[in-house]
Amino acid sequence: MTAQNPASSALPERPVLIAFLLFVVVGGGASVAIRMTYAELAPFWAGTSRFALAALVFWGLVLFRKLPVPKGRALLGAVLFGTLTVGLAFVLIGWGLVATPASRYQVLMATVPLLTLFLASLQGIEAITRRGLFGSLLTVAGIAITVGGASTADISLPHVAAIIFAAAFISEGGVLIKKFPPNPPVMTNAIGMTVGAVILGIASLASGEAWTIPTQTNTWLAFIYLVVFVTVVAFLLYMFVLGKWSASGTSYGFVLVPLVTIVVASTLAGEVITPNFLIGAGLVLAGVLVGALLPSKAKPAPVEECKDRSGQVLPRCV
Repeated sequence: MTAQNPASSALPERPVLIAFLLFVVVGGGASVAIRMTYAELAPFWAGTSRFALAALVFWGLVLFRKLPVPKGRALLGAVLFGTLTVGLAFVLIGWGLVATPASRYQVLMATVPLLTLFLASLQGIEAITRRGLFGSLLTVAGIAITVGGASTADISLPHVAAIIFAAAFISEGGVLIKKFPPNPPVMTNAIGMTVGAVILGIASLASGEAWTIPTQTNTWLAFIYLVVFVTVVAFLLYMFVLGKWSASGTSYGFVLVPLVTIVVASTLAGEVITPNFLIGAGLVLAGVLVGALLPSKAKPAPVEECKDRSGQVLPRCV
């Protein structure tokens, strides 16, 4: 991961864009798989075991590549990232998904780009733009139309609030890590997953959950998918994109993921693709294109930055 802090979410290079799209596709089935594991596993225990196993994979990669463990601010940044985006966020997500359908969960997680824009602006990482704000609003509206009527379950306000707070923690983690020296994505995830697993384990013990092992094939398949493809592959892709692109641009993956989730849910549960889905999908894609993927127009440097001490115009401003 590189220490880039781009001021806008302009179109990234092709490898970064491909990684971004793969992250969206792989992450699309996460919320469906999490709810499937609840058939046999308690929420916090499911998260603890998932992230603990993933942490072992990442530490194995660290040893294989002979990466040095970071120190000082680099270590602190990875610990804070794991605390926010894994530990605290997935404690709230694990509990929130107990009473929240996967489709509604993804609608709530679509607030990540909006939260990221505001948090990045408040902390001086990125400049908020009207186009970025409009794109975020457009994508959230599209997701609401796409999945808003997909579930008839009653809304639990405490569980909804938990997921919104989780979105805020994920947004802040993506913004905060930009302020610390960069680490290789493998190392950041090894540390982050370890910290997150410890926090989830404490939550599991505190709530008196039973630490059981699945016995059903569907539970095992969902759990393996979460560990290998979501927790390892998707997190690596996310960290790679975050290191090469802006925090707000990366966060737009969270508004595309619900589209994949609906497809996965329709395949596994026989849900019908409705006209609302097509209309909402069009709005989401338009919002992502406008707010994150279209290249931004370069702004001229301020006059005071274009002259040296003698008043001569610098070559870079010509």
